[in-house]
Amino acid sequence: MGRQRTRLKLTAEERAQLDLLLRGQRDPRERERLRVCRWAASGRHTLDDLAGLAQRRRSTIQNWLRKFHEGGLAGLMRRARPPGLISPVSSPEIQSELARGLSAGTWKSAAEISSWLKQTHRINLARKSVYYWLAKNGWQAPGGRPPSIRSSSARDPGDSQR
Repeated sequence: MGRQRTRLKLTAEERAQLDLLLRGQRDPRERERLRVCRWAASGRHTLDDLAGLAQRRRSTIQNWLRKFHEGGLAGLMRRARPPGLISPVSSPEIQSELARGLSAGTWKSAAEISSWLKQTHRINLARKSVYYWLAKNGWQAPGGRPPSIRSSSARDPGDSQR
């Protein structure tokens, strides 16, 4: 005897709301949850099938369906914590101070920028994260070579080293 198929019972109104949310949803994580609910509502899939379709663990699918049963579509979409934190480095004040310091040549390395952020703003930012913020804003890293030198010193793809 095979496994029982999962059947999510939806009213016509819930089904219409589900379809509407699914069409307008931009967040891929929320769209994935809605898609799993639609598959479960079809009654054609077992929990294992749903897990395979969503490429998630069966327990994750069970949690999503439990959330739906307990709180409907609103319960399904509710998360315990926000999806991400806003970095303090993204504040306009710090961004303008970074831009001024970079143009004035205040720092000679990303490590110096990291140290300045820690001393001045009490922000612990790893050197690697400093490079991320510099690239994100289109700023050149202090002490970095100009792009033309970097590209000309790159090895020719046709060269082979053995």
